[in-house]
Amino acid sequence: MNQIAAVLGGLQQKISHGSTFIQRKYNEIGQAKFNLPEPVTAASLAAFEAEFNQKLPSEYQTFLELHDGANLFILDDGLGLVLHSLERVIEATNEAIEYELIHEDFDHYWVIGEINEGYLLINREFAKTEDTPYMYWVFHELSTEDADPIGQDFGTFLEYSIIAQGDVFWEFKDFSIEKDDYFVEEETPEEKVNPPISIRFVDSVRVEIEYPISKNDSYFTISIYEGKFEQEKLGMRYNEGRGFEKVIQSVRDHLSYEQYHFSSIQVFQREHLLQTNEDQSGDPLVRNKNLQRQGLRYDGYRAFADQLPRPLPGWE
Repeated sequence: MNQIAAVLGGLQQKISHGSTFIQRKYNEIGQAKFNLPEPVTAASLAAFEAEFNQKLPSEYQTFLELHDGANLFILDDGLGLVLHSLERVIEATNEAIEYELIHEDFDHYWVIGEINEGYLLINREFAKTEDTPYMYWVFHELSTEDADPIGQDFGTFLEYSIIAQGDVFWEFKDFSIEKDDYFVEEETPEEKVNPPISIRFVDSVRVEIEYPISKNDSYFTISIYEGKFEQEKLGMRYNEGRGFEKVIQSVRDHLSYEQYHFSSIQVFQREHLLQTNEDQSGDPLVRNKNLQRQGLRYDGYRAFADQLPRPLPGWE
């Protein structure tokens, strides 16, 4: 297995186990989002070489052959590591030339993505040889005349970026809590500082969704149990209406709270034991003789969010 595949394989294993709550400098914290698309197509590679009359550096092409771009460690503010698809690299580079982000005297760059508040660049001249670091970075407001060398090739850059959780790791050596603004407001005597929310590591969570008696009675009952198998405790139970999509969204919102971390998520759905007597010939309710059930297990929150449960047949 090559370096790029090994690094991304480790990241995907981390994501699949729900380890997506991150902390960056300036105390930026939150549940990060990830997207790793399908591999690049041969047509896109050919179009790139035709556009620039130059081959990609081998490590960067290896990455694209695994995933045609990626969004990694994206927080709610939209910041994180964005690696463009190869088609978007062509568009972004040409746009940068048009809007003079790529300076006419410093035009030997490709714009391959963004990280936090700047553009990620590949120095085309340095990328012609495997022995010269070619990764560069520049603030959004500046041009390539002011681009800073990261001092690495793409493979090492990607690995360090994952370790740094999508932050600009090459600036860490110059970063200091004493001199850098942490945006901490002065506390007045009247203010009361709330203690930090602790993260609860729970072995597993079981979500039980009981369907309403009829589609006209729109309220589902959701029960959420936490703890080890056969030692679970009821964490919460509530009713939710407005359709199955709203039910799953409410469950998703609860499981994504920052103070929770689940290694296993189980979701059980079942129809109500009773159902509306459709022929109206007797009691208003009769026993449900064809009770539908469904059970699914997920390895962590990310696996759950990537493939949300579907409603039982007939309840779409």
